[in-house]
Amino acid sequence: MPSRALTSTTVVQTYAELKRAVLAVALKGRRNADRAWLLTYHEIGRLISEHLLLNQDRADYGTQVIPRLAGDTGISVRSLYECRQFYRYFPILRTSAELGWSHYVLLCQVEDKGQRQVLMTQAMKNDWSSPELRERVRALNAIDVTPERADAAKDVTPPKPLTPKRGTVGVCRVVASGGGLAVDLGFTSYVDLPAATKRREGDFVRFEADGEFEAAPDASKSDLYTYRAEMLRVVDGDTLWMKIYLRPDLWVKEKLRLRGLDCPEIATPEGKAAKRFVETLVAGAKSVTITTFKPDKWDRYLSDVFLAVPSDLSAKASATAEASAKEGAGSDGEMFLNTHLLAHGHARRMDEYALTDWDGE
Repeated sequence: MPSRALTSTTVVQTYAELKRAVLAVALKGRRNADRAWLLTYHEIGRLISEHLLLNQDRADYGTQVIPRLAGDTGISVRSLYECRQFYRYFPILRTSAELGWSHYVLLCQVEDKGQRQVLMTQAMKNDWSSPELRERVRALNAIDVTPERADAAKDVTPPKPLTPKRGTVGVCRVVASGGGLAVDLGFTSYVDLPAATKRREGDFVRFEADGEFEAAPDASKSDLYTYRAEMLRVVDGDTLWMKIYLRPDLWVKEKLRLRGLDCPEIATPEGKAAKRFVETLVAGAKSVTITTFKPDKWDRYLSDVFLAVPSDLSAKASATAEASAKEGAGSDGEMFLNTHLLAHGHARRMDEYALTDWDGE
């Protein structure tokens, strides 16, 4: 049956006609509401942007006005920043386009203007839903693993980064083993020491490149359980199969869970995007270092993972990556993967893990 326009005098006879009429009115209402909200957000963004432009000579005014405005209006700081960025990226709003506010928020995460325009055109042409657009935005952002933040993005409060727990590769501890002593390599692996050894229980030692070990009197518990590793397979955004070198001539294969965060389920578009993000980062890394902790309830070792990235990428590392490096993530050019996932929106923090030093078995 050909569709016809509904008027205030339309009378429907059959249930099928009633269903179609109700859906048509509801759809029209939602679209009108979406357009009204888009105009509202756009106008808020314009007011904020032009006000800040007028007051750009006032020191620190820009960082103070939005939190103050949020407190006085009841609109969240995040929403006000999003409105401002929305206006800056889309000063001329196409209200006829079938894109909602959630679409524009996602598009604002694409800093390159050309890429943003291409995605917007594709979203309208293919009638992408918000989850469909989100998957493509995250996949696109995964290509540039250390993006520079645009000025607008600097105003947004980043997620709280994890404090990296990075030890020192090669440091182990001497433990009691039956009637003698052994070096605890981690992952329930040990090397027996000769009966005539001068080492004592609790001593720290360091394995050298030839596999022999020397005393490490300056080491501590925080240096333990840190290894060179090779990525075998990315299971999902927060779960990895690793080849872990306990010493130069000995390795184990283990399934690790990234400490302190949780990525979306792999069956979801967001989960697939998180996995691609990690795969892209690992592919560009020159080496991998991990520090491990006690297993979780699924018997996966928790881990902090550090990627040595090429110098051309480390030179333009993101603010979050630089901050994590200052907190102990490692040398220049080393990226703390856990925090990088959080900073790029591919994971949320999981603070219920209570990590302690390993004392005993």
